[in-house]
Amino acid sequence: MKRVFETHVDGLGFPEGPVALPDGSIAFVDLLHARIRAWRDGDLRVLAEVPGAPNGMRMGPDGALYICNNGGLAPAGKGRLQRSDPEIDGCLMRLTLDGRWSTFTGPLPGGKPSRPNDLVVSPEGEFVFTDPQNWEASGDDYLGGQLLLARKDGSVSTLRKMTGFPNGLGFHPDGSLIVGITLEHRYLKFDWEGGAALGEPEEWVRLDDGFNPDGMILHGDRFYATGSVGDRIAVISLDGEVVDMIDCGAGTDPTNVCVHDGRLWITLGYAGALVSTAL
Repeated sequence: MKRVFETHVDGLGFPEGPVALPDGSIAFVDLLHARIRAWRDGDLRVLAEVPGAPNGMRMGPDGALYICNNGGLAPAGKGRLQRSDPEIDGCLMRLTLDGRWSTFTGPLPGGKPSRPNDLVVSPEGEFVFTDPQNWEASGDDYLGGQLLLARKDGSVSTLRKMTGFPNGLGFHPDGSLIVGITLEHRYLKFDWEGGAALGEPEEWVRLDDGFNPDGMILHGDRFYATGSVGDRIAVISLDGEVVDMIDCGAGTDPTNVCVHDGRLWITLGYAGALVSTAL
């Protein structure tokens, strides 16, 4: 049976980071227009406009939204990047649901530029986030990326240096940390030691070369992992088996997902849309 997608918003710049809010709204960022928006029952509103380029977003333990801001790079089309004016240092931001935002972190370790991409709340209520660093570079100029930890006071430490563009991430029910590596088409699994530096990972899942891991969430006993330019979403069991592959259509570029009211809500980057489909 053919999967049906319902389009709720289109004509967006480059949406990412959907989050279901307590009132039933779906909040998401728009990298290209540097805005955080929310949609509910046909009404689209702007929660905030921020400098730089908001990227991944999650609800924090305190009920505020926490946003990875990459400093000012946004895809403006296939192979084209737009820089914000002004650009800022990459950081995490905190946004209350009444629209007030603030910079949550100070300077990030590991050299500049830092370009925070996606984040997840740790079991300790802190934030683990990926920083692929200067992903606009290529070859030997690319720094490789890193995993960072933002503590409750906004201080940041390095969990591990990485390669291959670390991107979406999530915690497994067994307590381990799962991290998608975009350019390597795979997910790594790290033992989690409460915020201590991470050791060597194991390869948890390897996808085909057309699947570039982006944002991911855990819902029930399944991970839903977007494949970005591969235009698909992998449904992965807790054992690391791909049990389904959701085709979103050519050129859609699914960037991230959330679950609300029995539906999978998907931001489509290059398609510039917020869509949903039944679970």
